Amino acid sequence: MTNVRSTGRLCALALSAMVVAGLFASTPASADNAEAFAGSAAARALNLNALGIKVTAGSTDALATSSPEAHAKGAGLALIADSASKADATAAGQNPSTPQACALHIPISGILDVAAACSQSAASTLDANPLAASTATVAAIDVGLVNLVLQLLQPILDALTPVLDQVIGTVTGTLQPLLGGLLDPLLGSLNLDLNSPVSSLVDALKNVTNLATVHVGDTASTVTTDAGKVSAVATAKGGEVDVLPGLAVTGAPLLSIVLGSARATSTFDRSTGQSSSAFDPSLLTLQVLGINVPIGLGAPVTLFAGTVLESTISIGAGRTIQNPDGTVGAVADGVSLQLLKGLNGGIVLELAHAESAVGGAKALITTQSVNPPAEVQAVELARTGAEAPWLEMGLMLILAAFVSRRLGRRWMLKR
Repeated sequence: MTNVRSTGRLCALALSAMVVAGLFASTPASADNAEAFAGSAAARALNLNALGIKVTAGSTDALATSSPEAHAKGAGLALIADSASKADATAAGQNPSTPQACALHIPISGILDVAAACSQSAASTLDANPLAASTATVAAIDVGLVNLVLQLLQPILDALTPVLDQVIGTVTGTLQPLLGGLLDPLLGSLNLDLNSPVSSLVDALKNVTNLATVHVGDTASTVTTDAGKVSAVATAKGGEVDVLPGLAVTGAPLLSIVLGSARATSTFDRSTGQSSSAFDPSLLTLQVLGINVPIGLGAPVTLFAGTVLESTISIGAGRTIQNPDGTVGAVADGVSLQLLKGLNGGIVLELAHAESAVGGAKALITTQSVNPPAEVQAVELARTGAEAPWLEMGLMLILAAFVSRRLGRRWMLKR
């Protein structure tokens, strides 16, 4: 309920400022008309309302007006008070901010940092330029180990680095004229020196604090003002994985994958009095050293193949499997991240993964050969000699003679 009331208050302030701005706009222009503006931003990582039961996670709100006023609030999880933060600046010159508030925070220095349901807010009205900013996250895991590994390997690196620099430097120096157009962006983004590529890479790794970071439900809402414009920006990310964050000169990670992001921007031009807005929804964003890499549905992308950094990213992909033994299988992934495969299995993150397999052998019935019963033959009397037609005629004549004799004797007796 507190979250709803606070959001309502922020919206009311924003609407009031807009109404004031509208009144000024409808008045004929004169030097006596003071500038009026208001900007607001709100982001939610999760917002669920089921039959009157409301759950909000990773929420941020920001509001700044020309009064000047600035208000910012956030919550890792609205139901947990310890995950909420709030900052208000209602008078010129104020600059309040709040420390990060987390429902759970387990830091293991240099190795692992786990945090859940966190938020942080800040507000400022310095120099009559109001600023409001709030960030929140549902869960965050930062995997360290980079500095620890470098310390353990330092004796080996000290011995091998000069040799490797000479060998690799010779190869890259030879390829530079041929592949300069391809190598220059990479070398520039990592600030690598061709004359000492290994040592410069080790120096770059020393600026990296984490091997990888995994954040779920990050949101940020900011309203900033300067002499030229008022900008209200809200962003929300379903999940983000960064590999070797801070490796590039610009601070970008070696590899960045953002799952399900949304960005809304509204800008007021203070010189012209005109406003504009834009939005940018994205299902998946992939960057290598800050450079966008296109990735399509059903088309997995493999980066750094054949190295310890080999990583495969797929979205909306699937495949069927046919094995030589006749078994079959199917695999489907909503989102699948297999990162740093060469480092003890690497990091695997699967969202909506399904697989199936089937195989077998049909029943086999072995039959034995059985002789069929002998066909019943008609019994015939034994015969001697050859069969001839006159034998049958002879028998007929004997029978006829016998009958004639009997009839003749009967006729003589009657006389």
